[in-house]
Amino acid sequence: MKKQYLPPLIEITEPDSPAHGIKLIARINDSLNYPNRSYSFYKQDDFLSIVHHWIITPKNKAAYLATEQFDAPLEILPWFIDKLEFFMKSSTQGGLPANKIATDKEKVRGEYIILGRAMDAGNARREGGYILDNIDRKDHHKISTNPQDITFSDSFLFEGGLMDLWKDLAEKYKGDNL
Repeated sequence: MKKQYLPPLIEITEPDSPAHGIKLIARINDSLNYPNRSYSFYKQDDFLSIVHHWIITPKNKAAYLATEQFDAPLEILPWFIDKLEFFMKSSTQGGLPANKIATDKEKVRGEYIILGRAMDAGNARREGGYILDNIDRKDHHKISTNPQDITFSDSFLFEGGLMDLWKDLAEKYKGDNL
């Protein structure tokens, strides 16, 4: 089987000054869990880049900016909302089958995406959340062979404003207003 060509996306290492042609479309802080951590949403042509960024201050060393980037086609905006609704339904209501914690891989404009339940979504309370994997794109770190992923805690998603932001972006995408 022939490997699909995916257009390369620019790694965004400076969230406040992305490269020319990359448009910041939203930014949100995870004020419930980590007020100093932000998620910036960018449009790169027909693609969405989400950059999770924060300042790390090691003891006896200079502070530095850490970033993690997830890329996918812009169509992931409404897809994610639909998949979360699918997760919320019981299997008898047509939702995720019993004993599964992730969707099957699905093509979203040519890229395989999986939405899964995260048992520890990375906050101090080790609460659950959701993880998005783009198994067709490798992490931006030069030596990594891991697929790109991004994790959101339940509290950030449902109480911290991320779900409302995501719905707003999905509506803008559907209305061709990004």
